[in-house]
Parts: sequence; C-alpha cells; structure tokens
Amino acid sequence: MSSPAVADLAGPAIPPRTPAKFRAGLVPTVVALALIAVVWEAIARTSDGWVPGLAAIAESLVRILTTGSTYGDLVLTLRRLLIAFVAATVAGLAIGAMMGFSKSFEAFMRPLVVIGLAIPDPMYFILALLLLGTAEHVGMLALILAVIPFVVHGADTGVRNRDRGLDEMSRVYRLPRRTYWVDVLGRQIAPIAVASMRTSLAFSWKIVVLMEALTQPHGIGAQIYYAFRLLRPDDMIAYALIFVMIMKIIEVAVFAPLDRKTGDWSR
Repeated sequence: MSSPAVADLAGPAIPPRTPAKFRAGLVPTVVALALIAVVWEAIARTSDGWVPGLAAIAESLVRILTTGSTYGDLVLTLRRLLIAFVAATVAGLAIGAMMGFSKSFEAFMRPLVVIGLAIPDPMYFILALLLLGTAEHVGMLALILAVIPFVVHGADTGVRNRDRGLDEMSRVYRLPRRTYWVDVLGRQIAPIAVASMRTSLAFSWKIVVLMEALTQPHGIGAQIYYAFRLLRPDDMIAYALIFVMIMKIIEVAVFAPLDRKTGDWSR
C-alpha cells in the first residue's frame, strides 16, 4: 500500500479517451495521409517512371504479401528485432539509471555514451564484420551496441532530472525502500522508461534493416537491399510499408496504453 505522504502527491486521474477525442485525432491523420498520397502520385507522374506510382506500389505489396517466403523473412526480422529491443532496453535502462544516481559512474560512462551516439550506425557492422566475422550473432551484437547509447541517454536524463525534494521527503518520513522505489522514484521515471522503450524499438527497427542489408542473406532488410540491386523501388517501398504497418500496430496496441497508464500512475 502506498504511503499517505506519497499518495497525496497524486493528481486527478486522466479521463479515458472518448470516441469524440478519438475521431478528433483520426481526422488529421487521414488528411495527412491523403495529402502524402496526392503529393506522391503527382511526383510519380512527373518523374518519367523513376518514382513508382501508388498503383505500382500497391501491386508490389499484394505480390509480396502473397509470396510464402515473405513471412519467413518477416518472422526472422521480428525475432532479431525483439532480441535487440529487449537487450538494448534492459542494458540501456540499467546503465542510464546508474549514471543518474552516481556522479562518478556518470563521469566514467559519459564519454563512452557520447562516442556511441556519434559513431555512424554502419560503422558498428563494418567493424564487427572485419574483426569478428559474418555470423548472425556478430551482427546482433553490433545492432545492440548501436542502440544502447540512445536508451542510456534518455534514462540518464530522466533519473538525473527527478525531484530531489521527494528523495529528501522519503528520508525524513523514513519511507520503506520498496515504497521509495515504486511510489516515489517509479512514478517519476515511468514516463521516461516508456519513452526510452519507444526509442529503443524505433532505432532497433531502423538498424536491424541496415544490419540485414549489410550482413545477412535473409530478412526484410536483405530483401530491401536485393530490391535495390534490381532497381525495384516499388518493392523497396512495399517492404518498408509492411514494417511500418507492423510498427504502427505495436504503437497502438502496446505503447499508447502504456503512455496512458504511466501518465495516470505518475500523477
């Protein structure tokens, strides 16, 4: 049970999202997508065939979705994405939290994080290929190392910017350790943790495609690279759209509810 001193800090609960609010958010999205489609089609019609039109992209999308091997590549890519996401998120949150609590550890890790953020993503895979070989686990290691700095940066910022007055209050009221970690610190960093998870997923998805294109013969990234070699931009866009739709489903089904729950809990 939460301490009364901590419970008093909670504000009013966030009201549930009503159908009217949902429709209000849906209309701008539909308008934006329609505008993108119109502009894209206009560019395609004036590009002398270099930019595929919407019909060509739709045809490629249907053909790809009706090809059995597509789902094997998709499952393989999603498995790699899940491994990278979980590993980078856990490691990044742990390192970032330790940096936020310990100035000496932050002083030690900060240059490494800055260097990690500055290194271009392809360099991780190029160095891994040159030094460790072309095995799948080598590419996965490079992928995880490329994503971790982004998660660390967000987690460190969230922990360092916590309300130190609440830490002092916890000591004055002698709150149990579990109450402090859950109700005091947890309420403050929960939104930051969700944001770091979203960042981890976004970069994992972007970089896993790059990893597959550079190091692997199978997967969505490898198929995009194969389409590039064959000068098939319609196939490249179709593969990208498949993954965009999957990421949107994950966003709506997982992260949007998490945002509402953590926003409610942190108030």
